Amino acid sequence: MTCAQARGLVASQGVVVLHTGPGAYDRYVRNSTFCIGLTRAEPPWVRTADIAQCPIGGTCVPAEIDNGQ
Repeated sequence: MTCAQARGLVASQGVVVLHTGPGAYDRYVRNSTFCIGLTRAEPPWVRTADIAQCPIGGTCVPAEIDNGQ
């Protein structure tokens, strides 16, 4: 899949699970609204057929909580 195809798929579907290697899959989201509570989207860089580091959307990571300290 090309970078443009991967970016387009995430943008149109909102959330996708893509095969990323032998027996490996990752979940990519359009934005933080597709993440569960206390997580947020951060941009990943993934290898596609035409680009070594393609920004295809986001992956959900734990949100940092500001507790006022």
